[in-house]
Amino acid sequence: MVGKYEIEIYNNKSHYFLTVKRNITVIQGNSGTGKTSLLQMISQYDDFGASSGITVLSDADCHVVSGRSWEEQIKRYQDSIIFIDEMNSFVKTDEFARIVKASGNYFVIVSRDGLPNLPYSIEEIYGLKTASNTGKYKAFSKVYNEMYHIYHLEGMKYSRLEAVITEDSNAGYEFFYSVFGEKCISAHGKSNVYSKFVESDGAMLAIVDGAAFGSEIGNVMRYIESNKKDCVIYAPESFEYLILCAGLFDIPKDVLEKTYNHADSAEYMSWEQFYTKYLTDVTKGTVYQYSKGNLNKSYLTKGTVDRILEVLPEMVRECGERHMHGRK
Repeated sequence: MVGKYEIEIYNNKSHYFLTVKRNITVIQGNSGTGKTSLLQMISQYDDFGASSGITVLSDADCHVVSGRSWEEQIKRYQDSIIFIDEMNSFVKTDEFARIVKASGNYFVIVSRDGLPNLPYSIEEIYGLKTASNTGKYKAFSKVYNEMYHIYHLEGMKYSRLEAVITEDSNAGYEFFYSVFGEKCISAHGKSNVYSKFVESDGAMLAIVDGAAFGSEIGNVMRYIESNKKDCVIYAPESFEYLILCAGLFDIPKDVLEKTYNHADSAEYMSWEQFYTKYLTDVTKGTVYQYSKGNLNKSYLTKGTVDRILEVLPEMVRECGERHMHGRK
């Protein structure tokens, strides 16, 4: 399943607008923010159609899956958007992750906790906010609910730097080690990034694959905020995404700007996997032939490093350039 879907769900009391564009979307938030009502409305429409008094407008069918027969329910649907409530314990199982990986559907999961078995994006973690008869919704005599991004990392800053942590120990680590030198260490997996923050005594920059770090971001952000540490998270989609953005290869802009039209959920568990496959294919047989396990030395030449650094946010780029200059 590919594409970006605008979903409108309403009755005479509530009105929801949702946007879904990846195989996994997570909706979080405290009680009373409309999450349960949203699923109830979709379920009622699924069961009774227009006679439920509910309208669902979407270019893809929407369904709610729950209970013991969840696996059979999921397999029954194709190219659909499947909503699941956190009360269903199966969402945290390896079996559910396996089913999602093999499915061609999109999944919207309502969960206040992280889902460590699923690689979902920081960008696809949303809350629901409510406006009633205010602003642009003043024409509605009902409660209007819309999605908002919970995590905003681009405004984070630091004044000094003691260490740089990369999520993996492969190509991304090799590149950033060439930039930051011995200050750069690997966490050897996304689940270990949190412990690196806890162990740190000084300012730290963690570079993670945003396309699959969603299950970890909550714990990390809460730790940073509660301990007032001078730490920052930089979360591009993936290291491969940065390379593709650097302009080293002639690729259609649509691949990066509208990835949802290319990354088929039946083939790729996350956009990180899509970018890795795309970069591997586009560089095959060239001097830039890419391998995730061992970074091609062509990516470590000064010209190429400079091109990739240009893609990074200013604060990260300047810090990297400062350390590179200090080693000359």
